Amino acid sequence: MRNEKQALRAEASSHQDLKLRIDEMMTFLDCLPSELNEYDEQYTRTLIDKITVYDDHYIVEFKSGIEIQIDQ
Repeated sequence: MRNEKQALRAEASSHQDLKLRIDEMMTFLDCLPSELNEYDEQYTRTLIDKITVYDDHYIVEFKSGIEIQIDQ
């Protein structure tokens, strides 16, 4: 029973951390101009944690923990 409680607390904490990161990203995005016409290093470094390149697709991992796959 104790292990289950501990696991649930850890999971709740993880979900709370993810929600906080997403909220921070949404706040940052709300401050951006509605249209970006050129590459901005600061925006990129603020939003993206890493990009993994494969032969047939890319995976973009945001600092919020969200991942998207971009097919070529």
